[in-house]
Amino acid sequence: MLFDTLGKLLEGRIQIGIILAVFFAYCFKKIFFKNGTGKWKSPFAEDSRTPLTPLVTDHAKRDETMKRAFTKKLANEKKWDAIVIGSGIGGLSTAALLSKAGLKVLVLEKHYKCGGACHTFRENGYEFDVGIHYVGNFIRPTLTRTLLEQISDGQIKFAKFDTNVERLIMDAMSPSQREYTITSGPDAFENQLIEQFPDEAQGIKEYFRLLKRAYNPPGPMAWFAVKLLPLWFVNVLQFFRLPRLLSDFYTLGERSVYGTVESCVKNKDLKFLLSYPSNGFLVPPNRVSLSMMALLHVHCCEYGSCYPIGGASEMPFRIIPVIERSGGRVLMKANVSQILTERGKVIGVRVGNKERSMVDVYAPIVISDAGMHNTLLGLLPENAAKKSPAWPLMKIIGPTYGNLNIFVGLRGTPEELGLTAQNVWIYRTSDLEKLIAENINKTCEQMISNPIPSFFLSSSAAKDPSWKSRYPDRTTISILSSVYYSWFSNWSGRPTKKRGDDYDALKKSIEQNIMDQVTTLYPKLKDAIDYVSVGTPLTAEHYLSTREGGLYNMEHDLTRFGPEQSALLRPESGIEGLYFTGQDVTSCGFAACLFSGFLCGSIILKKRYRLVWELFNLHRKLYGLPKGRNDLFF
Repeated sequence: MLFDTLGKLLEGRIQIGIILAVFFAYCFKKIFFKNGTGKWKSPFAEDSRTPLTPLVTDHAKRDETMKRAFTKKLANEKKWDAIVIGSGIGGLSTAALLSKAGLKVLVLEKHYKCGGACHTFRENGYEFDVGIHYVGNFIRPTLTRTLLEQISDGQIKFAKFDTNVERLIMDAMSPSQREYTITSGPDAFENQLIEQFPDEAQGIKEYFRLLKRAYNPPGPMAWFAVKLLPLWFVNVLQFFRLPRLLSDFYTLGERSVYGTVESCVKNKDLKFLLSYPSNGFLVPPNRVSLSMMALLHVHCCEYGSCYPIGGASEMPFRIIPVIERSGGRVLMKANVSQILTERGKVIGVRVGNKERSMVDVYAPIVISDAGMHNTLLGLLPENAAKKSPAWPLMKIIGPTYGNLNIFVGLRGTPEELGLTAQNVWIYRTSDLEKLIAENINKTCEQMISNPIPSFFLSSSAAKDPSWKSRYPDRTTISILSSVYYSWFSNWSGRPTKKRGDDYDALKKSIEQNIMDQVTTLYPKLKDAIDYVSVGTPLTAEHYLSTREGGLYNMEHDLTRFGPEQSALLRPESGIEGLYFTGQDVTSCGFAACLFSGFLCGSIILKKRYRLVWELFNLHRKLYGLPKGRNDLFF
């Protein structure tokens, strides 16, 4: 009897929720889509693309834009409308949108070069990409591509990979070593797997059917909506469980990749092939949301991957002029040590922490691209930080794992060395869960003395058509592998390149171990090695200011992307005048960070819902209506 009564109550609750949803939908046009009355113009009032200009290869000219250093005079040369902390793509996209609306924006970057994970560095005649090893498809017209075009004057171009986008080597360097190639294109990977594993056809179809359900356009829309809608409104929706009732993104998002794959297929290699992309989130498949896997699959596999022509630094290099055109500045070597508040309201930032040299810069709006951990736990006084709805998450969601980054300069062309544009994933086993468990349980000493369990290999030289003319007869590769910050924490706080002989010896041992494995798989590289540099989580901590050297700021686990936590990870901080942008608002990845800037700009410009409509209208004028359901966002 009790259960029957409870069931009726729950059924009634759902019915009330649906009625409320209809009512709110009726109010949507009248309340949410009314014309903005603010003083700022629309960033999408007109098409701001200009004819494509030649690639700038003069390093001195690029450095004039990318390395302009902070000075007290430059910082206080005018009255700023907004200050952005950090020059990652989230910070730059927010700054560019606000600038196009007419605001004067000051961007402050701690590093000597702007761009965050989009920056590149040069050493010994080689250029290395630190974070953008590939991006999802920016070849076909989507809202994401239109957004990027409008904040960069249409000056960023991409080279598309061929249909064989990735290569997996399983049980590497063992007698049972085998390889698989991942094919891109609509339904291409699904059809490829059905051909390779015909006995598992039904399970494969079911798995990809679930991915399509999760991605269906209301999926990304629901993910963004809970970040834009007022929090009180989202809480009402959640009380009636409407996000999960109305969007498969949230219902399927509660399922893990591991559990879904296990329920669909039996073949060991097939399970691996369906699960391996979860490594991109730096958490095991049993903690990766199926919905986030769906976004990754559609973005990078259904329509292929690509690479920015001229390298990842083209992104900041082409966006900065848009910011400066409206009177803004992007200044490097500007270490923001504190967000200034007065009577519970943000009034500016403090640059530097030494009494004689610190500079206070004032603005009514401050946008943090420094990560929520750094902002709430480091830049704000605790009494102010606790006012943020995201404050409870600081104890719930930790930082991501760190990475080893091995940067290798090679004599010869990619073709001579047998390197292609494919990303290569190399695993010592074919059991992904076991591999991750082994990696987690290893000590630093065990890592040095045994082969690395898994690593990722990428060559920007092979992906970028402009590379041959910029660096003839030279090639680079980047090698990545996940590691613990704690393995290197003894040297934390010491100046970079001055951490001592024992730290340098440890890096040398890591370098030797990994390069032995790489040259076994690629024998042509052995005699071509000209330069090697090892970056540890301490490197990321220093240059990218991520907490504990984590690659992505906040961990991308299963629970983070539910409607409750997604709603709290929003641009609005809950503190007057302070806003968030970047990975923590959305997720890792270039396109996601780009859209975090869009969400942040929407709220600051008081176009919370209108701005997406304005972007859509401009996109429609330029490219027509989207042809398919996957042509909206990613």
